[in-house]
Amino acid sequence: MSQITILSTLCYLRSGGKTLMLNRNKKVNDVHLGKWNGLGGKFELGETPEQCILREFKEESGLDLEGLDLRGFISFPNFKSGEDWFVFLYTASKFSGTLIDSAEGDLSWIEN
Repeated sequence: MSQITILSTLCYLRSGGKTLMLNRNKKVNDVHLGKWNGLGGKFELGETPEQCILREFKEESGLDLEGLDLRGFISFPNFKSGEDWFVFLYTASKFSGTLIDSAEGDLSWIEN
């Protein structure tokens, strides 16, 4: 079986002593089903890491991020069958917009 590498992003938005988290509870075949996580997702063709997280965060939350800080990289070897995941990890503390009802799961501001 050949391995492929999936490039993705993840961001934790922190504001007012809370972090916006996503309870992944809406997609039946979600590998993260029932877990809390930050927001993010896979790169689209030709995207930079920054473009990817800004797009994914907007799609999943309705919010526009400002002042991204790249915190590091996380690798998940053999995360799913035949897939190694490489994740660009960000934090942000500034945003604009209004939260939406996310198709990925329930959004909640969790105390730090």
